Amino acid sequence: MSKADELAMKLKHTGATHADQAIDSWPNQVYELYRQIEHWLLPLTEVGLVLRHNPTHVFESDPEGETFNYAIDQLVIEGNDHTLTFDPVARFTEDGEGRVEIHSKGKELALLRTVGEHGETHWWLQVIEQPGQQLDAVALTENNLLSVVQEGLELWD
Repeated sequence: MSKADELAMKLKHTGATHADQAIDSWPNQVYELYRQIEHWLLPLTEVGLVLRHNPTHVFESDPEGETFNYAIDQLVIEGNDHTLTFDPVARFTEDGEGRVEIHSKGKELALLRTVGEHGETHWWLQVIEQPGQQLDAVALTENNLLSVVQEGLELWD
């Protein structure tokens, strides 16, 4: 084996290791997000809002075409005869470091994960784009999440 072949093999192995690490850490990042959401919704769960985890599997490919199959939970929020489902659909995205879609009866939203220059995670809330639309994302905050829950579960004043 030539030196170039050895280096190519090492480079390929390094890339696979990075993708494997990205997949291995993805469920923990999603569950950390869920813990934050559950904390924000605690006053609502005390009066009847139901939160549950729904086990699921995701099949996806990284940008180099390597495929992954992993178990991860959805977060389901139920109240007022309506349901919101937080569905972690992809770790590998063109515009971030992971995507969790929010499915409800009306509007389809997504949470996009980005990573700052010091490794800190940021979550952004956006409407799922329709063809030809360019929509801005807003930082996920407690108030933004509560607005999504209020609208999705039709909890009006």
